Amino acid sequence: MDKTDDAESLLTVALQDMLAGERLLAEHLPAIAAHASAASLSEALAREVQRARLQAAALAEDARAEGGPPNLWMRGIVDDARRDTETIDAGPLLDAALVGAVRKALAAKHVSYETAVALAERLGETALAARLRRCRDEEAASDHRLSAILTECAEAA
Repeated sequence: MDKTDDAESLLTVALQDMLAGERLLAEHLPAIAAHASAASLSEALAREVQRARLQAAALAEDARAEGGPPNLWMRGIVDDARRDTETIDAGPLLDAALVGAVRKALAAKHVSYETAVALAERLGETALAARLRRCRDEEAASDHRLSAILTECAEAA
């Protein structure tokens, strides 16, 4: 593994990590979402899958994003959500757990995008910074929607 010793190399690591995370979420979230009971959650998770695919495509526009290692934090979140589907009976309680897992993923992605935005701005890569900022803002909006669904699930549990 090469040493990360400047803003450019850290931006590359961030882009690779985010792309790996988006791809992992897009690949594994459909199987997790299949366990959702609430229609509102099923719809929200379907949107998350589509958004992860779109954000992966946006990240892949920058060649530096390819070729990174697996994303460990997203793998952990996906594994936790999968375990929830195996240990919590279907219904509002599982729905609440799934919302929590997806919101963890969104929070991690939000922070990662913020880091990459700051680095891109520092390096004068304004187009990349704008693209990353849009992705970051989508994370916040999605988290807000899922927060409302969490309230519904918790009240029904």
